[in-house]
Amino acid sequence: MKNGTGCIVRNPLPMSYDGQTLPATTFQTGDTISIAGKELTVMDTLDGYESNISIGNAGFENGVQVIVTDAVYADLTNDSTYNEMYPTLKENVDRETFDNFVESLCAENPGSYSISYENADKQMAESFAQTQMLAWGLILFVGLIGILNIINTVYTNIHTRVNEIGMQRAIGMSVSSLYKTFLWEGVYYGLIASGIGAAAGYICTIFVEAAQTGSLGIVSIPLIPILEAAVISVLACLIATCVPLWQISKMEIVRAIENVE
Repeated sequence: MKNGTGCIVRNPLPMSYDGQTLPATTFQTGDTISIAGKELTVMDTLDGYESNISIGNAGFENGVQVIVTDAVYADLTNDSTYNEMYPTLKENVDRETFDNFVESLCAENPGSYSISYENADKQMAESFAQTQMLAWGLILFVGLIGILNIINTVYTNIHTRVNEIGMQRAIGMSVSSLYKTFLWEGVYYGLIASGIGAAAGYICTIFVEAAQTGSLGIVSIPLIPILEAAVISVLACLIATCVPLWQISKMEIVRAIENVE
């Protein structure tokens, strides 16, 4: 392609009439074609609408399309007209005048259209920001549900054991030992919850990466998010443990023993 001796050919689409396929020219990779007295080697072929390479498609006919470099195109057709332009704005340029010029240029050339990379970048940035906001909202919502679930489990577990706590205090357990016992239990709850959450989150990460790349595979473990989630889970368990323990420690031992939930 670069030295001007090769080309890519798009074969015409197959057409049929009354059940019979109409004859059409078809080239294969490795064939040699001659255009304007110049021989070119077919390096590859494209078939179907999805491989149609052209600008605008105005006046397109179902024939053989030959794709070559700019220099070869000008040599074969004696035409150096560009079908595609990449104008770049200079500093302090009148943007409105430039946009009007581009719009009028496209209007004078049927099948032409303009694309602003600046506007495309802005739209992509806005779309990414909206997606990021929705993702963070979903993360916070799921995280809040998880924290409330942890707090509810720990809080309920302690309140259903008020009678047991009263018995332990009656046989001589101090308030500090009581706190240590249940705080360690809260830590265990938090670590177990973190382990289960980390495993589930990693599986979700694998599926999200597979949806993005189109192939299922092992991805790197997000250690920092996992550690952050573990710390939050343990803190939630400790807070959920301290509040009911503080209330129960203020109760009289006899009342705690007689308490039945």
